[in-house]
Amino acid sequence: MALKSPQIHILLLFSALTLVAGDAPAAGPIAPGDNSTAFIRSSCGATLYPDLCFSSLVRYAANVRSDPVRLAWLSANVTLGRVRAVSSHVSSLQRASAAVESREAAALRDCAEALDDATDLARNAAAEIGRLAASEASPEVGWWVSNAQTWMSAVITNEDTCTDGFASVGPGPLKADVCRRVRWAKEYSSNSLALVNKLVSSR
Repeated sequence: MALKSPQIHILLLFSALTLVAGDAPAAGPIAPGDNSTAFIRSSCGATLYPDLCFSSLVRYAANVRSDPVRLAWLSANVTLGRVRAVSSHVSSLQRASAAVESREAAALRDCAEALDDATDLARNAAAEIGRLAASEASPEVGWWVSNAQTWMSAVITNEDTCTDGFASVGPGPLKADVCRRVRWAKEYSSNSLALVNKLVSSR
């Protein structure tokens, strides 16, 4: 059941490239009677955003093969791509307003820092689950799952920190844009955390 190293790198790169543009991945064709597709739908039922979970992961059904570790790993990489895309967008906005002193500029600066940290945390979580996928028989399995839970939870905390920073900023297109993008990224993060949490009961 372990993913081979070259396959891990290829899938990681594909997931990241798919999401850098900021669009949700489109669902691929679903084969009738596909057990992996049914497994993904069933697993996503345990998340807060099951439709998003399913649509973002169903294209990887051939790689999942009804394995909860593979599914959690793919979800973590999809989340990483989403968080990285939002972080890049906010950083660009922050650089453009660096010379301006305002509540909006301060909120952007704090948000950019929080999302930069969130990107690192999501990368750590994906890497930890990748270790689990490559060596499920290791005595370190429990430790790796715990680390992934901690880091993905911290991703969500940083996303909340970003949007909370705009609480004192008046309504405007920039605030609406940033908060919308971050809330969407948080839905991915929440789904990933739910799938990681499922590993605790499945192991």
